[in-house]
Amino acid sequence: MPKISVIIPVYNTEKYLSECLDSVLKQTFTDIEVICVNDGSSDNSAKILEQYAARDKRIHIINQKNSGVVTARNNGIKNAQSDLIFPLDGDDFIEPTTLEKMYKCIMSGAGDIITCRVELCGEQRGEMSLPRPTKFNMARKNCLVNAALFKKSDFIACGGYSNEFDTALEDYDLWLNMVFNHNKKIYRIPEKLFYYRIKQKSESRNMQTCLFHKQLIKQLYNKYSAMRLYLMPYKIGMNFVKFGHFFFRIKKNCIYIFKIPVYRIRKYDTVISVGAACFVPSTLTVLKLRDFSGPFDWMYGSDVITRLKCIYDEFNHYFDYSDFEYVDINPDNNKAVYKNNRTGIYYNHDFEPGDFAVTFPPIAEKYARRTNRMLEHLNNDKRVLLVFSELGQTGDKNEIIKIIDKINAKFNAKIDFLYINHNPDMRPGIYTKPKRISKNVIYCEYYYKTYPTETDAASRTLLKVVTKIAK
Repeated sequence: MPKISVIIPVYNTEKYLSECLDSVLKQTFTDIEVICVNDGSSDNSAKILEQYAARDKRIHIINQKNSGVVTARNNGIKNAQSDLIFPLDGDDFIEPTTLEKMYKCIMSGAGDIITCRVELCGEQRGEMSLPRPTKFNMARKNCLVNAALFKKSDFIACGGYSNEFDTALEDYDLWLNMVFNHNKKIYRIPEKLFYYRIKQKSESRNMQTCLFHKQLIKQLYNKYSAMRLYLMPYKIGMNFVKFGHFFFRIKKNCIYIFKIPVYRIRKYDTVISVGAACFVPSTLTVLKLRDFSGPFDWMYGSDVITRLKCIYDEFNHYFDYSDFEYVDINPDNNKAVYKNNRTGIYYNHDFEPGDFAVTFPPIAEKYARRTNRMLEHLNNDKRVLLVFSELGQTGDKNEIIKIIDKINAKFNAKIDFLYINHNPDMRPGIYTKPKRISKNVIYCEYYYKTYPTETDAASRTLLKVVTKIAK
């Protein structure tokens, strides 16, 4: 008898199913069975399952008419031979050591439900933010995904997945049942072993049922009275917070007392890098002044006037497909280098080598988000600081004053421009005291000509200057 039964409900997941099955079959823990429940798929999912079952005898297929994920999981677990169950959706996948590590944890008594940290894939990237799976946190929100290792006997004692939640939250209902009604303990392995796919809204079951989410949460509160006991101190605390906000609150970089602004926390609501030195964005990050990736982050080429004109023109035709020309592969990062012939700006960090017609659309979408966000700040914030640090060339400060005045006249925010100009007669690490040379331009000089040998000294200089001006 296998030690773990992996239960995979499958419904029209042909695009992702092979990646899911491959991740299971590559497990370092091999004493498993894989029960795939084909929930009436109308695409090629059934054919893919048959191909994998022919190659690996551990895979067993159950075909059923389309009945939903709750029925599919319950049916799969009902037919499982092992007392240890690991549900896995057909569009997700796991690390090769996932089952081995979870098995060790549950057998050592670390917990009754073994979960792990979660990495997002698909439409979003990064780690999924999940609170510690304590009873208090579980009463507030679901702290784990459906893929966790638990005992079949515990699952049966809880009555399985409930048909009350056949549209969504069926896993949350099961965890609450185990934790509050059966006093089971959750243990999270402090490693990212599971990949949760975020799909387009049209493909996502949870997105399609999000309108019912609040109603389902109310059902859970009514079903598990212990949740209300854990939530009562939290709700009392939140009421105190709301009451306190009437007297004192921090909002949009300002302290309010009785809803009257009395003190600005930072000189500027937003600080945005315009380039050109590569360390400008990272310096703003170190100083906790960089709230988002701007459209000029990590670029090179083009002078300061060209970039400021892009801002003044509200980035019109800033990222048009026809303007781009392939240059080369950057040996430092093996990424493709493209030049925008309209602006003279070079793009490197974003583009993978290959067909530009394929790589361009998602990057263009990303830069559209960045430019839109920058324009929102320039129109909606009170005070904005733009930062530019020259690399190897000396700019015309009089031309800069003119274009910054035009930018201020166009947008609603008060926009200052910190311009750190290259002076070839200075030594690395030395800089002049920053001062205003016009109403909206703050000017200083330093030496930075050669990348990367002089980068550290120039970066330290920028850190000191920005600290003086923006903090």
